Amino acid sequence: MKFLNTLLVITLIAITLIAVESALQYALKLYEENTLDQHQEAIATLKKEAEAGDNSIAFLLASAYKNGKLGAVDLNEAYYWYHKAALRGDPDAMLMLGWIYYKGTDTIHINIDTAKTWFSKAAAKGLDEAAEMLELLQ
Repeated sequence: MKFLNTLLVITLIAITLIAVESALQYALKLYEENTLDQHQEAIATLKKEAEAGDNSIAFLLASAYKNGKLGAVDLNEAYYWYHKAALRGDPDAMLMLGWIYYKGTDTIHINIDTAKTWFSKAAAKGLDEAAEMLELLQ
Protein backbone atom coordinates (compact mmCIF):
# COMPACT_ATOMS: atom_id res chain seq x y z
CA MET A 1 0.00 0.00 0.00
CA LYS A 2 2.82 2.40 0.82
CA PHE A 3 4.32 1.69 -2.60
CA LEU A 4 1.02 2.61 -4.31
CA ASN A 5 0.74 5.84 -2.33
CA THR A 6 4.30 6.76 -3.24
CA LEU A 7 3.63 5.94 -6.89
CA LEU A 8 0.48 8.08 -6.83
CA VAL A 9 2.36 11.05 -5.36
CA ILE A 10 5.14 10.73 -7.93
CA THR A 11 2.59 10.52 -10.73
CA LEU A 12 0.76 13.63 -9.51
CA ILE A 13 4.04 15.55 -9.27
CA ALA A 14 4.98 14.48 -12.79
CA ILE A 15 1.59 15.55 -14.16
CA THR A 16 1.91 18.92 -12.43
CA LEU A 17 5.40 19.47 -13.83
CA ILE A 18 4.24 18.57 -17.33
CA ALA A 19 1.30 20.97 -17.03
CA VAL A 20 3.57 23.83 -15.89
CA GLU A 21 6.08 23.12 -18.65
CA SER A 22 3.25 22.98 -21.17
CA ALA A 23 1.90 26.34 -19.91
CA LEU A 24 5.35 27.88 -20.27
CA GLN A 25 5.77 26.53 -23.80
CA TYR A 26 2.32 27.83 -24.76
CA ALA A 27 3.11 31.24 -23.26
CA LEU A 28 6.43 31.41 -25.10
CA LYS A 29 4.62 30.68 -28.36
CA LEU A 30 2.12 33.46 -27.67
CA TYR A 31 4.96 35.79 -26.66
CA GLU A 32 6.85 35.16 -29.89
CA GLU A 33 3.66 35.65 -31.93
CA ASN A 34 2.95 38.96 -30.13
CA THR A 35 -0.46 37.67 -29.06
CA LEU A 36 0.09 37.03 -25.35
CA ASP A 37 -1.93 40.12 -24.46
CA GLN A 38 -4.97 38.59 -26.19
CA HIS A 39 -5.05 35.56 -23.86
CA GLN A 40 -6.07 36.74 -20.41
CA GLU A 41 -6.59 33.20 -19.12
CA ALA A 42 -3.00 32.35 -20.06
CA ILE A 43 -1.73 35.49 -18.34
CA ALA A 44 -3.67 34.63 -15.18
CA THR A 45 -2.20 31.12 -15.20
CA LEU A 46 1.30 32.50 -15.71
CA LYS A 47 0.91 34.92 -12.82
CA LYS A 48 -0.33 32.13 -10.57
CA GLU A 49 2.66 29.93 -11.44
CA ALA A 50 5.10 32.82 -11.06
CA GLU A 51 3.68 33.70 -7.64
CA ALA A 52 4.01 30.03 -6.68
CA GLY A 53 7.74 30.17 -7.36
CA ASP A 54 8.39 29.47 -11.03
CA ASN A 55 11.27 31.81 -11.90
CA SER A 56 11.17 31.05 -15.62
CA ILE A 57 7.58 32.20 -15.80
CA ALA A 58 8.26 35.23 -13.59
CA PHE A 59 11.11 36.20 -15.93
CA LEU A 60 8.85 35.72 -18.96
CA LEU A 61 6.19 37.95 -17.43
CA ALA A 62 8.78 40.60 -16.57
CA SER A 63 10.14 40.56 -20.11
CA ALA A 64 6.62 40.71 -21.54
CA TYR A 65 5.85 43.82 -19.50
CA LYS A 66 9.25 45.36 -20.31
CA ASN A 67 8.85 44.79 -24.04
CA GLY A 68 5.19 45.75 -24.34
CA LYS A 69 3.99 42.22 -25.07
CA LEU A 70 1.08 42.68 -22.66
CA GLY A 71 -0.05 46.04 -23.96
CA ALA A 72 1.83 49.22 -23.17
CA VAL A 73 5.34 48.93 -21.77
CA ASP A 74 5.03 48.71 -17.97
CA LEU A 75 8.41 48.92 -16.27
CA ASN A 76 6.86 48.83 -12.80
CA GLU A 77 5.30 45.41 -13.51
CA ALA A 78 8.53 44.30 -15.17
CA TYR A 79 10.44 45.32 -12.05
CA TYR A 80 7.95 43.47 -9.83
CA TRP A 81 8.45 40.15 -11.64
CA TYR A 82 12.21 40.54 -12.12
CA HIS A 83 12.53 41.32 -8.42
CA LYS A 84 10.49 38.28 -7.40
CA ALA A 85 12.62 35.98 -9.55
CA ALA A 86 15.87 37.62 -8.43
CA LEU A 87 15.03 37.22 -4.76
CA ARG A 88 14.47 33.52 -5.46
CA GLY A 89 17.93 33.23 -7.03
CA ASP A 90 17.38 33.73 -10.78
CA PRO A 91 20.64 35.14 -12.18
CA ASP A 92 19.06 36.58 -15.34
CA ALA A 93 16.55 38.48 -13.24
CA MET A 94 19.41 39.76 -11.07
CA LEU A 95 21.13 41.02 -14.22
CA MET A 96 17.97 42.77 -15.38
CA LEU A 97 17.57 44.47 -11.99
CA GLY A 98 21.14 45.65 -12.31
CA TRP A 99 20.26 47.20 -15.67
CA ILE A 100 17.10 48.79 -14.29
CA TYR A 101 19.04 50.47 -11.49
CA TYR A 102 21.87 51.40 -13.85
CA LYS A 103 19.57 53.09 -16.38
CA GLY A 104 16.67 54.10 -14.13
CA THR A 105 13.00 54.37 -15.12
CA ASP A 106 10.25 56.91 -14.59
CA THR A 107 9.70 55.58 -11.07
CA ILE A 108 13.03 53.93 -10.22
CA HIS A 109 15.90 56.38 -9.93
CA ILE A 110 19.37 55.53 -11.11
CA ASN A 111 21.24 53.94 -8.24
CA ILE A 112 24.70 52.74 -9.20
CA ASP A 113 25.35 51.11 -5.82
CA THR A 114 22.18 49.03 -6.09
CA ALA A 115 23.00 48.24 -9.73
CA LYS A 116 26.43 46.99 -8.61
CA THR A 117 24.81 44.83 -5.95
CA TRP A 118 22.57 43.10 -8.47
CA PHE A 119 25.32 42.81 -11.08
CA SER A 120 27.56 41.29 -8.40
CA LYS A 121 24.94 38.71 -7.45
CA ALA A 122 24.41 37.78 -11.11
CA ALA A 123 28.16 37.60 -11.73
CA ALA A 124 28.55 35.30 -8.72
CA LYS A 125 26.12 32.96 -10.48
CA GLY A 126 28.28 32.94 -13.60
CA LEU A 127 26.80 35.63 -15.86
CA ASP A 128 29.64 37.17 -17.86
CA GLU A 129 27.62 40.25 -18.83
CA ALA A 130 27.13 41.08 -15.15
CA ALA A 131 30.86 40.69 -14.48
CA GLU A 132 31.62 43.00 -17.42
CA MET A 133 29.22 45.62 -16.06
CA LEU A 134 30.92 45.43 -12.68
CA GLU A 135 34.28 46.08 -14.32
CA LEU A 136 32.86 49.09 -16.17
CA LEU A 137 31.40 50.49 -12.98
CA GLN A 138 34.63 50.27 -10.96
